[in-house]
Amino acid sequence: MVWFVSVAIAIVLCGVAFLFGRAMRSEAEPGSPEADRGLIVIVLAIIVFVIWVGAHTALSALKQIEAGHVGVVYQFGEIVGQRGEGLQFVAPWQEIRTESIRVQRHRFDNVSGFSSETQDVIVSATVNYQVDPGAVQELYRTVGPNWFDTLVEPRINQFFKAETVKYKTVDIAPNREEIRLAVQDKLDTDLRRFSITITDLLIDNIDFNADFKRSIEEKQIAAQNALREQERIVQSQNVAIQREEEAKGEANAEIERARGAAEAILLRAQAQAEANRLLDESLTAQVIQWLAVDKLAPTIDIALIPSGQGIILDPATLLGNLDEDDEPASIPVTTTTQGN
Repeated sequence: MVWFVSVAIAIVLCGVAFLFGRAMRSEAEPGSPEADRGLIVIVLAIIVFVIWVGAHTALSALKQIEAGHVGVVYQFGEIVGQRGEGLQFVAPWQEIRTESIRVQRHRFDNVSGFSSETQDVIVSATVNYQVDPGAVQELYRTVGPNWFDTLVEPRINQFFKAETVKYKTVDIAPNREEIRLAVQDKLDTDLRRFSITITDLLIDNIDFNADFKRSIEEKQIAAQNALREQERIVQSQNVAIQREEEAKGEANAEIERARGAAEAILLRAQAQAEANRLLDESLTAQVIQWLAVDKLAPTIDIALIPSGQGIILDPATLLGNLDEDDEPASIPVTTTTQGN
């Protein structure tokens, strides 16, 4: 359209100049300066027209298409073809609109949905998509240049709503991977008929309304408190069990000590009894008499011995501790008779 306007302006301006020069030449005498000036005006008008139209035609016909893009060719509002990347030549009255065929990324914020309890679910997601290079022309023809807003965005909202409503609110976050895969599969399947491929779908965030988040937080705090209380109970039980085991150990140790002491007493009693038996067997009347005298203190001057005991004292035994120069001491021995 611009090219036509430019050419029309060139025709008008250069045509006027051409007619003006021709008029000058026709009114002047041949070979006169006025005739020459008219010829110069005519030549200049032709040169300006050619340069003007040629330059504008070249600028309008040569198009640079960047790598990773295709150009859709329009002619008077009708799509007549498409061009690949690089320098392309089209008719000057044709227009090119470029479309990327690379993997593109688009982020969706605040995609709203509902849980099975009709709680609000707000999802932030990122979609990676790509258009088939050979189908751009048909996509523009059937949907239009704004095909992304027409096809992708409403389906994102619809498919997320269809998936989140399958879960309870508390189960949505743990099942975010299942939700992501389901939405991606549905979106890719539905858009492939338009030659649009969904290469990936990422869930950036899942959020809920303020009341539900507050209730979840209170529930988590209560669960943590219950867990801590349970841990304290288990710890107390472990301490009680430990103390019970220690008490059992101490009781068993006390029993063992008592058993050991009893066995020691028994052994001592048995040994004492055996010693008494052996001693009783080894004692004679003479040994007893000797032991009795041996136990007498050296300072004893008088000893009273009951009569009838059959005790015979050897004076040599009593005097055995005296030296040869000492005179034997007189130790009276009195025997008393106990009356009936």
